[in-house]
Amino acid sequence: MRNSFLFIFVCALLLCQGSCQDSSKNQPVYQPPEIPASRILTLSQQQLVYLDWHSPHRRGTQVEGKRVVAGSGVEFDIYFPPHILGGSPLNFVSSGEGARGLLTGADIRGYEAFALKFTLLSINGKSQGDMKAKLAVGAVIGPNATGQLSSYEPFTLGMGDEEKSVTAKTPVRTHKIYQIGFHVEKLNPQEWNPAGSIVTVLVEPAEEAGPVPVNNILEGLN
Repeated sequence: MRNSFLFIFVCALLLCQGSCQDSSKNQPVYQPPEIPASRILTLSQQQLVYLDWHSPHRRGTQVEGKRVVAGSGVEFDIYFPPHILGGSPLNFVSSGEGARGLLTGADIRGYEAFALKFTLLSINGKSQGDMKAKLAVGAVIGPNATGQLSSYEPFTLGMGDEEKSVTAKTPVRTHKIYQIGFHVEKLNPQEWNPAGSIVTVLVEPAEEAGPVPVNNILEGLN
């Protein structure tokens, strides 16, 4: 009887240990939450083409021409008028106020920055590396955190090797687009031709970035 009791006790102990080990194996292992990778959005070549034209009667800096570059981006010919105070800024955008607000309202939640690549090709047809005239450029997106229509981070663009091509990034602080495009202005007006200048800038989608996810919004347009 005593041996039978001992046998039953040992069996029960072994069963308990086995079940405890099985339950410990089934316990979920804690996994730290995944942190999403930084996401950069950009404009495709087609979206760059459809940025708003400004009125031909508008005074001041304006885009006078644009050309699609095969396999790359879009060349913009930008006219800076005869010397006036300030840098003669221009925002060339698709907006709710423009005739072609094609990107307005696009949902961009999950993106952290908007970026475009800028390359300065010529100033008044010249491209010498020692030219002192410089531009401030930026990737414009809005509204910003304070409710203003647009926000951008300025980057310097010049004819020197280190400044001839830049990728401008602006933090995204909105869920939906009101304005998107690019900003350009003279950074050092005193170094520019006081009689006016034509600047050619190549604007391209930023490398390693995804285009603004607009659902077929440009489909069917010429």
